[in-house]
Amino acid sequence: MVDWLDILRNVPLISAAAWLLLVSLQVFRDRWHTWTETFFLFCCCFAGIYAIGDWLFFNAPADAYGLAQIYALVSLTGITLAVNFFLLFTLVYVDRMRRVYWTFMLITIVVLMMILFLGIEGLELPTAQTPLWRAVFRPAVFAIYLLYILVYSVLGIRNLYRLSRIVRESSVALARRASGLMTTFTLVLILGLATNGYIGLSHQAIPPPFSTLLIFVAASAYYTLYPIGRERISEAIRRFQARRYSIKAVFLTYRDGTLIGAKTRPGETAIDQDLFGATLDVIQNFMRTSFPFLRGKSLTSISHGSYILVVEPSSSTTLLFRRTPESGRRANRGRTASSVWVGAGRSSGAS
Repeated sequence: MVDWLDILRNVPLISAAAWLLLVSLQVFRDRWHTWTETFFLFCCCFAGIYAIGDWLFFNAPADAYGLAQIYALVSLTGITLAVNFFLLFTLVYVDRMRRVYWTFMLITIVVLMMILFLGIEGLELPTAQTPLWRAVFRPAVFAIYLLYILVYSVLGIRNLYRLSRIVRESSVALARRASGLMTTFTLVLILGLATNGYIGLSHQAIPPPFSTLLIFVAASAYYTLYPIGRERISEAIRRFQARRYSIKAVFLTYRDGTLIGAKTRPGETAIDQDLFGATLDVIQNFMRTSFPFLRGKSLTSISHGSYILVVEPSSSTTLLFRRTPESGRRANRGRTASSVWVGAGRSSGAS
């Protein structure tokens, strides 16, 4: 006869493996350098930790009260931080990183400290009727915690809805994949909170399935965000975000500042192109010479008034875009906020 209870106690391991597989893929593909990639990596990592914590808690020995308490705290920490980084990932994915977003992280830290130190009154020992450990929470603290999970999840789902609308302009197929991720996460949130809440209130001897249900979110995230075919959601997002800027001029230089080529939009103020590349090289050398601890590193940005120079050199060449945000007038009360972007390029050595 199949022991369904034993199966449910061990299924979270499969969910953990799915999330940690996404973590491995991110690291293997070197996708952890941007804010979007970093937040997604941490979200997957803590979702896996949450599932592992649940599995350990469900299978803790009846005479190991201290271990069961630690496993419960690991599980709570995992789901709290997973939800936090899920929200940050979706915010940055459809927009860009803003300093105000760190407020969400601060709230998460406060909520996490509250649930870890004030949330659990104790643990109920396994019995013949309920062969699982059960955490007994303080009602007021647990209500605040559930509100945190609900608000952060709903905000993240809203961003997934924005994602589906953005990519719909580029591809119907991509829009279906984005909508599928949104629908999957919404169903898992509703079913997970409902079942976990019912089991907790009714004292049923069944492992709460939320950590197990997250395996469907992992599968949907892989299907949505990783390249399947030639169309990619990340490319659609980049095309959407590029609409905020109007490229005014483009410069391609060698690493020593020698200009290879330049293109300026008609009607824009012309600058001395050779002097521009040489000046950039002088500034780079000045920083390395004046500050020895910067040797081996490259200048990443220069700010002057409303102008920003962002530098991302490659091994041989540097590509520079002078651009102006289309929304700059509104954001700066009539002042045009221009910026200069220096992107990475490569050269085979031919001029």
